[in-house]
Amino acid sequence: MAGINKNHIESESYTLELSDLEVFRIVADEKSISQAAKRLNYVQSNVTVRIKRLETELRTQLFYRHARGVTLTSTGKTLLIYTDKLFSVLEEAKNAIYSDEIPRGSLTIGSIENVAAIRLPELLTSFMTHIPQVDLSLKGGTTEALINEVLEYKLDGAFVTGPVNHPDLVQYTFRKEELVLITDKVHSKIESFKDINQRAILTLEQGCKYKKRFETWMETEGLYPKRRMRFSSLEGIVGCVKSGLGISLLSKSYVSRLPIKEELNLYPIPNEYSGIVTIFIHRKDVLLTRALQEFKNWFELG
Repeated sequence: MAGINKNHIESESYTLELSDLEVFRIVADEKSISQAAKRLNYVQSNVTVRIKRLETELRTQLFYRHARGVTLTSTGKTLLIYTDKLFSVLEEAKNAIYSDEIPRGSLTIGSIENVAAIRLPELLTSFMTHIPQVDLSLKGGTTEALINEVLEYKLDGAFVTGPVNHPDLVQYTFRKEELVLITDKVHSKIESFKDINQRAILTLEQGCKYKKRFETWMETEGLYPKRRMRFSSLEGIVGCVKSGLGISLLSKSYVSRLPIKEELNLYPIPNEYSGIVTIFIHRKDVLLTRALQEFKNWFELG
C-alpha cells in the first residue's frame, strides 16, 4: 500500500526519497551536476548517484548528458512540474500550521522588469521593514514566462501585464500605465508614424506584452520597420535608443524616472494602444498563507 513515511514516498514498485527530488530540482535549475554539487555542498559523485537512483526507480531517463552539462528530457520536465508542486504544497503546509497571527515563511514573487524597477522598491522595502519574519524573494521575467512559473507553482504570485484570462489564475489590478514611443534626440526624431518604416524597433524577448502591443499597433497602421531587435533587459534597450540604434515602446512612468530622460524624445501613440494595466496574479488553488494575504493587503490587491 502506498504511504508516506517521514523522508520518503513508497509505492509497490519504488521508494521516492524527498531529498533525491530536491537534488533533482537543483540539478535541473543549475543545468549541471557539478554546479549542483557545489550549491548543495556535496561531492559530485553523490549527486550523480542520487540522479541515477531516481532514474532507476522511475524507470526513465531524466537528463540528457552533454559537454556543457545536462538538459531535462521530456519525462524530466514532467517530473519537475510535479516536484515543484509537491514542495510548494509542503511549504504551504508548514506555513499553515503556525498558531500565531504573525505572517512568516517564504514568499517568492515575480515581476516584469519596469514594475520591479519603478513601482515595487519602496513598497517592498516598507513591507520587509514592517514584516521581517517573511522571507521574500523577487524574480524578474517577461509576462509569459512569469505566468508559466505561477501555473507551475514555482512562484507564489507575480506582477505581469494584463489582462490574463486563465481558468487556474485569479488577477487583481495593481497599476494602470501609459505606453509611449521613445527615440533619441539626435538620430531618430519622428515627424510621422510612417517614419517607423525607416527605423529599427527594439523590444524585449518573446513573451513581453509591450512587444505584442507594439507589433499589433504597427500591423494595424501598416508599418514595417527596417529592422527588429530583441534585448534581454530594459537597460539594454534604453542604452541603444539613446545611442540612436533604434526606437522602442515603453511605459511613460518608467522612462520619466530614467537618469537620461532628458536625452530622449517621447511621443504619444493612439489611445487604443497606449493604455495598459499591470496586474498581480496567483493560482486559484494556492493556499493563501498569512504571508501572501498580508502581501496582498500591503499592495492593496483585491
